[in-house]
Amino acid sequence: MELKATSLGKRLAQHPYDRVVLLNAGVKVSGERHEYLIPFNQLQAIHCKRGLVWGELEFVLPAEKVVRLHGTEWAETQRFYHHLSTRWQQWSEEMSEVAAQVLQQVLAEIHDSSEQNSWLTRDKTLGLQQKITQALEALPLPTSRLAEFNNCREAWRACQAWLSDIDKSRLAHNQAWTEAMLTRYADFFAGIESSPLNPAQARAVVNGEHSLLVLAGAGSGKTSVLVARAGWLLTRGEASADQILLLAFGRKAAQEMDERIEARLHTKDITARTFHALALHIIQQGSKKVPAISKLENDTDARQTLFIEAWQQQCSEKKAQAKGWRQWLEEELNWTLSEGSFWQDEKLCRRLAPRLDRWVSLMRMHGGSQSEMIDGAPEEIRAIFAKRVKLMAPLLKAWKSALKAENAVDFSGLIHQAINILEKGRFVSPWKHILVDERPAAPRAGGKCPGTHPPEYVSRG
Repeated sequence: MELKATSLGKRLAQHPYDRVVLLNAGVKVSGERHEYLIPFNQLQAIHCKRGLVWGELEFVLPAEKVVRLHGTEWAETQRFYHHLSTRWQQWSEEMSEVAAQVLQQVLAEIHDSSEQNSWLTRDKTLGLQQKITQALEALPLPTSRLAEFNNCREAWRACQAWLSDIDKSRLAHNQAWTEAMLTRYADFFAGIESSPLNPAQARAVVNGEHSLLVLAGAGSGKTSVLVARAGWLLTRGEASADQILLLAFGRKAAQEMDERIEARLHTKDITARTFHALALHIIQQGSKKVPAISKLENDTDARQTLFIEAWQQQCSEKKAQAKGWRQWLEEELNWTLSEGSFWQDEKLCRRLAPRLDRWVSLMRMHGGSQSEMIDGAPEEIRAIFAKRVKLMAPLLKAWKSALKAENAVDFSGLIHQAINILEKGRFVSPWKHILVDERPAAPRAGGKCPGTHPPEYVSRG
């Protein structure tokens, strides 16, 4: 079936479309130079209008686009419109049955996710959101029309409500699940440490996000949370002992964690490692050659002596270096230096030694070349940073020479070797859960430790 503009209507309308043909599942609107195919699944509305003489059809498409046909005889326009509307509505009713089934499947998945006896993670929610969005995009009807059909209306509104406030739904589910866990495992949280965990600590333990940061003040029980977390994973059967890795930044802290794990969880199968011990383990598993660690890493006095001697040598041998150091120490650090050979001042050397140790350590951790370090600095400080790096370069060179003489690596080199093995895929991690205990540095005498928080817990996923 087709509808054409009259000869007079075609001349007077001066419109690109003057003919429409009804197809099996759509219409084709065409003119002498233009043709437009409109599938029924893109058609949102059809309007039949009468002008002063002729008829007019409007086909409404997504994004408020409208395709019009002018100059048709009015009676013919009405007949075509009614026939087209009947076919379109019949097709729409059939497609609404398909859409209703898809919507019910979507609602079932939403229901299943909220009924599961587990934490609903952000990643899982995002994956479900993407899956649902893809399902809705594949519906045979435009979503703007779903509310027209009784078999789709309520399911579509329920899907919209969930999609429009996913975070609220996820948080409500996790809050309810957390409260249920705290009640069911009340004895666990009361006895896992020498003192019962407070509500904030317990909530941090049961939080099921893949990545979680717990912030709290020094001495307020962050390590207790890690011990309890390990016990929680074992109790819930979410991991075996060999799938849990505990990390600490210092050897003493790792030993303390081992003692607490054994005392509270009654197992020796979970052990805490330092980052350097972990790096050495990765290298041992992924490389035939196991590096030796420099003795200087555990001898602060020898390390600082090395840096001071290298610093004194560069200042005594190169006037430009001495001038650069004087400017740095006097202008930036506001230190008072003696005239002449200031680098021979023993008091100054004792004061500067730990700073040189720290600065070289930062350069070692970077691992890149001088140019890479400079290029990575913010543009506003890059020029002054470049000067500082060049002053530090002889010290870093002295350190590398000392390592070469020992035929050893430093801790930073150990980390970089481990990273290289990981990037090459030569080590497969056996751990499902990695718990890191980061203890803040001790505050200076008479000062406060910067960045600490009151003894309350802030969990960040």
